[in-house]
Amino acid sequence: MKFKRKKKFHLDTLIDENMIIRGNTTITGGVRLDGKIYGNLMVIDGEDGTLIMGENSVIKGDVFVPTAIIGGAISGNIKCYDYLEVHANASIKGNIEYNLIEIHAGADISSNLKKMTKSEIDKQKKVLNEITKQKD
Repeated sequence: MKFKRKKKFHLDTLIDENMIIRGNTTITGGVRLDGKIYGNLMVIDGEDGTLIMGENSVIKGDVFVPTAIIGGAISGNIKCYDYLEVHANASIKGNIEYNLIEIHAGADISSNLKKMTKSEIDKQKKVLNEITKQKD
């Protein structure tokens, strides 16, 4: 059985290693984070909403995202209604709600894991779609 997910990610935003964002942040589309975010992060844009975190990246706040690949540190809760991949060098301290999850050996996870039900996923999608419409 293979668990590798073959999906191409489209990145619209780069937050480089020298950048620090303070405050709640909403980003449309795909984002590569190598810097730090102190506040909640919401990535929207339907199935294309993707967060990719580099090794030295940090988020201190909650994360709401369709798809995430975590290589850095998160101190906060994660809601990921499509796919969550946690790399070996990642550190997560907070509750994780997910649809599909892949955890690499060596990841430091101090969290409760909860698989989202179909109705929870649909509700999360609806909330994110409403936010997307408000941005237009």
